[in-house]
Amino acid sequence: MQLEKVKVGLKVKTSKRLGKTTGMLIAQKHLDARQPNREGEVSGYVPGRGGDVWWVTHNDGSTGAYMFDEFSPV
Repeated sequence: MQLEKVKVGLKVKTSKRLGKTTGMLIAQKHLDARQPNREGEVSGYVPGRGGDVWWVTHNDGSTGAYMFDEFSPV
């Protein structure tokens, strides 16, 4: 997905294969919540990551941190 098209409220589906989280200084619970091939909604950007990493709230209520290229609009 193109970074400039990511907006809060956008319905997305995460990629089937997710990248590594090495170097992401984000709470472990949000890294553990990352799920491949799942639908959710962009709920904001992760501060301090330059707009590259976004919060995605899944349909089950969990919120994971994803790079902008790890999800696509649905």
